[in-house]
Amino acid sequence: METPTAAGRYRIDSHLGSGGFASVWLGHDPDLDSPVAIKILAGHWTLRTDVRERFVQEARLLRRADSHRLVQVFDIGELPDGRPYFVMTYADRGTLAERLAGGPLPAAEALRTAQEIIRGVQELHDLGIVHRDLKPSNVLLRSTPGGGERIMIADLGIARTGEHLSRLTLPAGSPGYMAPEQTQVDGAPDRRADVYGLGALTHHLLTGEPPAVPPRPPAETRASIPSSVDAAVLRALEPDRERRWASAAEFGEALARAAGTTRTDALAPGSRTPRRRPRGRRAFAGAGAAAALAAAAVAFWLPHGGDGGAKPQDRTGQWLRAGSDIPARYRDLIVQAGTWCEMRGLSPALIAAMLRAESGFDPHLSDPAHDEYGIARWTPRVLVFWQPGGLDNPEPKPAQITPELSIPAMGRFLCYWGKDLKNVPGDPALNLAAAYRSSSKTVVKAGGVPARFRPYTEKVRRYMDDYRPR
Repeated sequence: METPTAAGRYRIDSHLGSGGFASVWLGHDPDLDSPVAIKILAGHWTLRTDVRERFVQEARLLRRADSHRLVQVFDIGELPDGRPYFVMTYADRGTLAERLAGGPLPAAEALRTAQEIIRGVQELHDLGIVHRDLKPSNVLLRSTPGGGERIMIADLGIARTGEHLSRLTLPAGSPGYMAPEQTQVDGAPDRRADVYGLGALTHHLLTGEPPAVPPRPPAETRASIPSSVDAAVLRALEPDRERRWASAAEFGEALARAAGTTRTDALAPGSRTPRRRPRGRRAFAGAGAAAALAAAAVAFWLPHGGDGGAKPQDRTGQWLRAGSDIPARYRDLIVQAGTWCEMRGLSPALIAAMLRAESGFDPHLSDPAHDEYGIARWTPRVLVFWQPGGLDNPEPKPAQITPELSIPAMGRFLCYWGKDLKNVPGDPALNLAAAYRSSSKTVVKAGGVPARFRPYTEKVRRYMDDYRPR
């Protein structure tokens, strides 16, 4: 599909980000002389009526909410080539993920920010909507007149509404922020899943990191945090949802009491916040393996800025060597995959080295004899578990296995199966690479890289040396 130059009356100025199912562009509204964000469904999904309907449903939900605490939708339409789009608030200050890259916020600011996010989630719940994917990259920041800032919740791509909450649900969410029930087939997540996500976000705001499993009190990282705040956050992160706060409002009230404020104080509008410096995919057989993969599947994801955030800058130099042969258009996706979770051996340099070894960065690789396609050599029936939305979305056809879909899936795969390699001797990065080529079980059984995969991991090692920053 051609790069769009306009969407209806809106001029398209530049690309902000892409995900597995949509891209987002910075646009301009000529009638109101104002910047906007324009989200466009990817061309290869346009003819899938189920995916198209989910895309349009996201716009409808945001429009229905019509809140300044959520990204607002102003218009919807269709490009001449048939791709649907909708027009949203432009977040000129980027995402909360970018702000947290510089470390935790000051405690008072962290709690104010948490309260504003909680209030936005409560507005969704009042409308019978469960977000299911609360994380820093889905919280956007927009400047307001007078130097203030507005916090907005974005991306309802996997949200569930009241009429759908009782239906079969499939695994969906993002590692580090998803409630335990979201990893289960038919876990039937309700608003308490969002309470868990709010607890994880609050923990990240206070400590600079998402919670571990099991979660540790934020005060272990930051001694100045009151024990009452610890207790409120840990209750939100209870694995048993029956023991969590029953609603976002209850959690917000508990945080306010713990911090010695009222919710009105905590949500004072126009508060100014300082800008911070951003800082075996092969086939598995049998129902048991499919169930295990389904439990591991994770959710709809867009790169930074992918849902109306600020235009991304190239901050990849701290992870990947400048001037290497890594194609510039893949560097941000590689960093996203290589920093998907904290795991020994996982890094953007490893992801780049594996892509070089797998395909030589060829996005059109096709190997029907092995049923492997795309830049990361995914098998479609395995990729379906690791694509955005997991089994909530159809198995991709070979032509649909784009870099935007397959590179982030590598991070999800390695973050899930890599935990099995914790006690395996040898280079943890090469163990991960071998697990991607085979399975974590194979690497554990061999006590490291199996002999038949050593030529592959030796190539990965050499490429990693080329791609690490010096």
